[in-house]
Amino acid sequence: MVKDTKDGRVEGGKKTSEGGRGDPEKASPAAVERYLKGIHYPAGKADLEKTAKKNGAPSDVLNVLSRFDDKEYKSPIDIAKEVGNVE
Repeated sequence: MVKDTKDGRVEGGKKTSEGGRGDPEKASPAAVERYLKGIHYPAGKADLEKTAKKNGAPSDVLNVLSRFDDKEYKSPIDIAKEVGNVE
């Protein structure tokens, strides 16, 4: 049984960007972008990871960002494309 707690944790499962159980390795482009609020483009992979952590990104978002190519991203469109390329 999965039970949401008041502090946002999910007991009996792994919290994901979708608010519950799901594929802990894969987040949607929209979920990734949600945790990049305040980032200034162009931004490198390290900037993306730092901003996502600062914004409280769950493990599925951080896992996806860790698999990004180490290059400069110029817009949210670049981020969405890269999320689609992550396997």
